[in-house]
Amino acid sequence: MYMHDWITKLDEFLRLSERDILTHAGKVSHEQAIRKAHTEFEAFRALRADQPSPVEKHFFKAIEDVKKLEVGKKSHPKSNK
Repeated sequence: MYMHDWITKLDEFLRLSERDILTHAGKVSHEQAIRKAHTEFEAFRALRADQPSPVEKHFFKAIEDVKKLEVGKKSHPKSNK
């Protein structure tokens, strides 16, 4: 398959999907796209920084499990025979 064939196939698929076919290079410059990508990534990174990592989640879960075990020990003392 040649590139021209692939372009034709893709255009047919887009028409079938009722999508617009881009006939020009677009309106956004490379620099604008890079700036937008960096801005969006920084916002994403800031959101992730506020959330605990998987390791921290497991650590907090382990702490809860240990606390439950301690409470269980206190409420069920060993019987001495």
